[in-house]
Order: sequence, then structure tokens, then C-alpha cells
Amino acid sequence: MTNFEPQNPIANETPAPGSGEPAGTILAASRQRQILDLLAARQEIQVGTLSSELQVSVETIRRDLRGLEETGKLKRVHGGAVLLRPNEELPYSTRMESLREEKERIARSCLDYLDLREDQLVFVGGGSTTLPLARMLARGPRMRFVTNTIDVAYTLAATGEHDVVLTGGRLLGEYELLAGYDTLNAVTRRLFDLVVTGTNAIDAKLGFLEYEEPEAHLHKALAQHSRRYVVVADHTKFGRSASYAALPLGAVEMVVTDAAPAPEYQRTFEKAGVRAVWPLDHNRRKY
Repeated sequence: MTNFEPQNPIANETPAPGSGEPAGTILAASRQRQILDLLAARQEIQVGTLSSELQVSVETIRRDLRGLEETGKLKRVHGGAVLLRPNEELPYSTRMESLREEKERIARSCLDYLDLREDQLVFVGGGSTTLPLARMLARGPRMRFVTNTIDVAYTLAATGEHDVVLTGGRLLGEYELLAGYDTLNAVTRRLFDLVVTGTNAIDAKLGFLEYEEPEAHLHKALAQHSRRYVVVADHTKFGRSASYAALPLGAVEMVVTDAAPAPEYQRTFEKAGVRAVWPLDHNRRKY
């Protein structure tokens, strides 16, 4: 018996002349737009329903949902998906799995520009983008690290080569972060040679945004107690929104990402004196 996928009415589409896009890419993008339109109307939808209405296999729908979740468009739940609210972040465990290769590239690009030297005092913030960087830093020169993130602390300490301090503070639910007065106290008592943090959102006008108020306060304190401040963020963070303003764009030295930011952001970074770096930035231009 031959397995086959039901005929998809979209399958007769062909790439627009001169688009340069493979047909499969266009079909998937069109189908994913339909999924988002259905979710916007219904708020929650099941995999089986999507498979039936779009006339593709359950496996295809699950693959689409994974891709949409990785870009922050929706959240998968048992048997289906729901829309991701504007100020809602995916669970930490999910973010650790999404865009894994992109985050590894960000970490490698970041190391190319940091010019690390032995015995520097470095703060490494939390997030799914800083953890790959922490793994690479752990194999580098002997350093003194401070972090408010439990898994980053374990990663940096794993080789036994570095002095690692985990700040105190209140644990922020699923984020694996410590925050609050004790965290701020640990930061403001020190002057860091380098700070590397992630961010929840980047807005061309408002700067770096956070979902949690304690994290916004922490970023402000770090900016006042560091010689260099670097933000690592994948492409999905650009244009997103969050509830609390942390820092203006000009407060950091460099933003390291996985793909070229939109021209609007490149112009804004250049105006603010911020260097934007991504893997294909072979000329190491300043934007």
C-alpha cells in the first residue's frame, strides 16, 4: 500500500516570475500564513483540524508548528497550538531547543570580537543565547565570572579553571534567573571588564526591552558598572515587544546576532554608535 499526502489546493501555486524562491519554500510560507490566520480567528487549534482543513499530513503540520514556534509566532500545546501573546515568552526549555544552530553561530561570532584576556571580570547574563557562549567561554582563558543564571554558572564552572560567582536573588519561575535586591547588590559592588547579556526584545526607537521588571533594573545597573556591554540576540528579537524598557540602544557597545538586521535597525545602530555583528559580516563593518 502506498502512503500519500492528500492533494493540497495550494500545491498548484508556482513561484512568482523572477522571485528566485524554490516552490517548496513558497508553499510552506503560504501554508504557515494560513495557520496563523486560523489561529488569530480561533485562538487555539488542533493538529488534526489543521491537517484536514489544509489537506496536508499531520507530520507536515507539526513541522510547520515547530517552525512557527521557533520564530515566536505561536506556542505549541498538547495536540495543537495557541497564539503567543505580545508580551509572552516561550518556556525556557522550549527556547533552549529553538534556533540552536543560530545561537551557536552567535556565540562563535561574539568570541571573535570580545578580545578576552586572562583574569578579566565578566558578567554573563541569562537566556538561551548566552548558554552556548558560556560553553565556549569555559574553554577559554582563565577568567572571573559572575552570573545570575544557574545553568550558566554550572557551565562556566565545569572545567574547574575559572572563578565563578552565582549572585543571590529570587528565582524567576521558568527563566532559570535570579533577580531582585540581592542580584543588584552583587552587581553594584563590582566593576566589570565585560558584560554579555541577552534581551527579550529590540525596538528601533525604545531600545532593549524585557518581560520582567527586575531584569530591566539589572540591565540598567550592569550598564553603569561595566567597561564594555555586549548584547547577544537572535533575529526573532528584532521588532518584538515587551513590558519594560531596559536600555537605550546607545548604552551598549555591540549587538551580535545571527542574520543581517533590517535596514531600519542598521541605520539606528549606526546613529547610536553601536556595532552590529552577524556571521556573514566578513568585513567587520561598524553599523
